[in-house]
Amino acid sequence: MELFWYIILLLILLGFLVGTISSIAGVGGGVFFVPIMTIILLFPINEAIDTSTFIILISSGVAFFVYLKDKRIELKPTLIFTVFSILGSLVCTIIFLFISIDNYLLKILFATTLVFAGLNMIKKALKTRKILREHPNEHINDFSLKDHDYKANLLKSIPLFFLAGFVANLLGIGGGVINTPALNVVLGYPIHNSTAMSTGIIFFTAIFNTIIKSIYGHIDYVVGLLIAIGAVFGAAFGAKISNRIPKVQLQFLVAIILIVLAIRMYF
Repeated sequence: MELFWYIILLLILLGFLVGTISSIAGVGGGVFFVPIMTIILLFPINEAIDTSTFIILISSGVAFFVYLKDKRIELKPTLIFTVFSILGSLVCTIIFLFISIDNYLLKILFATTLVFAGLNMIKKALKTRKILREHPNEHINDFSLKDHDYKANLLKSIPLFFLAGFVANLLGIGGGVINTPALNVVLGYPIHNSTAMSTGIIFFTAIFNTIIKSIYGHIDYVVGLLIAIGAVFGAAFGAKISNRIPKVQLQFLVAIILIVLAIRMYF
C-alpha cells in the first residue's frame, strides 16, 4: 500500500483521537484500530488484528507509566491479574496453532465484540448517571487505594482476566472491555483506578502478544508506527485529562461509535 502524505497525517490524527479516548475509557484501542485498518486501509482482518496488537503495546505503555506516576495503579495486584491475562493469551496461541480460523468469521466475531462492548458501556453510563443524580455531591474521582482488599473476590475475577487475555490475542483488542468491569464491579476498585489498572494489564499482555505475533503473525510495522505516533500523544493526553472529562457523556459517545463500527463491519 502506497502511503501518501495525507494518509500519513490521517493515520496520526486517528491514532491521537483513539489514544485519547482509549486511555480515558480504560480500553486498549483495538476496538478502534482494527476497524480503522479494515474499513479505511482495506487490510485483511488478520493483518489488522496483528498490527493493532503492536499499536496497543506502544500506546498502553505510555498511559501505564503516566498512571503509575499519578499513583492511580496498585502495581502488585496489577501484575497478579496480568499473569492470568497472559495465560489466556497463551492458551489462545496454542489452540490456533492447530486450528485455522477464517477471516470472515474473525470479522463477525470482532463486530459482535464491538456490539457487546458498546451495550456494556451504555449500561455503565446509565448506572453512573443514576448515581450522580441520586448523590450529586459525591466525589467519584477518588483515586485512593489505601487498604483496598482485592483478595476476597480474586477467584471470581480470574476467569475474566483469563478471558480478556484470550480475546486480546484472538481479536487484537486490549481486553479493557473485560478488565475494567472485572476491576470495578467484581474487585471493587474505584472506576478511575479500574481504568488505570486495566491499562497496566493491557500493556503487559500486549508485550507477550506482540512477541508472539511478530513470530507467527502479520504485523505492518510502518502503518502501526504511524498510528502509534498519534496514539502515544493521545494516550498521554487522555491520561492527564481523564479526571476532568464528563464520564457519562464520553461513555455514551464511545458506545455509539462502537455500535456504528460494528454495523459497518457486519455489512
